[in-house]
Order: sequence, then structure tokens, then C-alpha cells
Amino acid sequence: MGENYKDKRRVSELFDVSIKTLNNDLTEMRRTEFNVHILRPSHKRFYINVERYKAFLKYKQKLRECSIWKKDKSNMQI
Repeated sequence: MGENYKDKRRVSELFDVSIKTLNNDLTEMRRTEFNVHILRPSHKRFYINVERYKAFLKYKQKLRECSIWKKDKSNMQI
């Protein structure tokens, strides 16, 4: 089992984001197919698969780039 899970504090340090930003990302993750990569065995313990969080950030980046591209394309047609 080569999966690497870390708690919120470690993930926030690793990706240099605040806990609040991480919480927002995790809420978004729970609403997508990435929800299976978050473990919550109790109300106090919370673990995130580091590689899948990284994949989620890439997914968000791709969505953002697509929306920017569509917005730019629609602005050019006017």
C-alpha cells in the first residue's frame, strides 16, 4: 500500500496553503470523484491522500484554464 496520507496541518505545510484554503478545497473535493481520497475515521482524525490532492489541484487548474479560455474566446467574438 504505497498511498501517502497526511493530516490537514501537514498537507497545508506541504502545499504552502492556509488551513482555511485547504478546508475549502476539501469541501470541493468531497463534491467530486476525489471524495474517496479523504479519510475521516472519527470526528477528530482527518487524513488526505497527498498525491490525489495534488491531482485535484491540477484538475482545478485545468477547469480554470478552460473557463478563462472560453471567456476570452467569447470576448473576441463581440
